[in-house]
Amino acid sequence: MVSRQKRISWTFGVVCALFVLSARAGDLEDGIKAHQNKQYTAALKSFRAAATAGNGEAQRRLGFMYYHGEGVRQDGWRAIVLFEGAALAGDVESALNLGKMYEFGMGVAQDDARALYWYQRGAELDDAEAQFNTSVMYYKGRGAAQNRIEAAKWWTLAMMKSGGKAEYIRLSVESAEAKMTADEVAEGRRRATEWAASAKSIHH
Repeated sequence: MVSRQKRISWTFGVVCALFVLSARAGDLEDGIKAHQNKQYTAALKSFRAAATAGNGEAQRRLGFMYYHGEGVRQDGWRAIVLFEGAALAGDVESALNLGKMYEFGMGVAQDDARALYWYQRGAELDDAEAQFNTSVMYYKGRGAAQNRIEAAKWWTLAMMKSGGKAEYIRLSVESAEAKMTADEVAEGRRRATEWAASAKSIHH
């Protein structure tokens, strides 16, 4: 039987956790509103508070303020650190942005291996654009040895998403698959189905 003291302690812990989550969300929303109104000092304060609490979106938005020099001295390196923290916290947009920055040398030294790392991070978070970009890197052998089966896996997953993205990449996928063997395409699709089933079981 749980003692009264333990019940009180548990209840207090839940209330504190809910308060932290609420405060984090409030700081993020306040920061977004302030940024939209170009009130950069207030935006920085709110984003920093939410970022310190571990909010990935706040870290990304704070990173962009450093990247563009909004209310602070422009600092590309600090922006990268914030983007990386956000991506590691599960923010897909940050992972995708980092992939593009490293692929095209935007504010950082061009680095295909780092680009692939961040694209794949986003791909593992089930983002269609990151999955397609990952497939392109593997297909072209950029950032890693060429692996057409792994490429087929990731573009198949990207194609599974409904909407305009699938239609946008369809011609590119069909063109690439025409240059592959039937076995390569089949194995890539098998891996995609396996990955999708595994991801679904994790999230349910």
